[in-house]
Amino acid sequence: MLVAAGGLDLAFALFHLAFWRLFDWPGRLAPAGRLNAAITQTLNAMLAFVFCAYGAALIWQSLNTGAGSWLLPLAGALFWLLRLALQFVWFDLRPFASRAITAIFALAAVLHAVAALG
Repeated sequence: MLVAAGGLDLAFALFHLAFWRLFDWPGRLAPAGRLNAAITQTLNAMLAFVFCAYGAALIWQSLNTGAGSWLLPLAGALFWLLRLALQFVWFDLRPFASRAITAIFALAAVLHAVAALG
């Protein structure tokens, strides 16, 4: 389960790195202003880094289990649970893509929780 959770996190890193192409950045961010565009792109790059580091740490942990091995996947479960909750607060769930990504966030929360319990 740790490897599956880590792999999912690495996939999300790749997804976030694709935002520049998927969402035509920085062009489509320009109306928000130069500073907001810079902040958005910086936060996205940092999030991609966090997903890479976290995914690699989970995979590494799967090879080197020991005391406290539940803490890292529990943190991941809480991260994905919060992201799932925010989906309902700030996003329109009517489009299929929005419902699909919501389901993936729920899967990620469950996958990390099961890894924490295992």
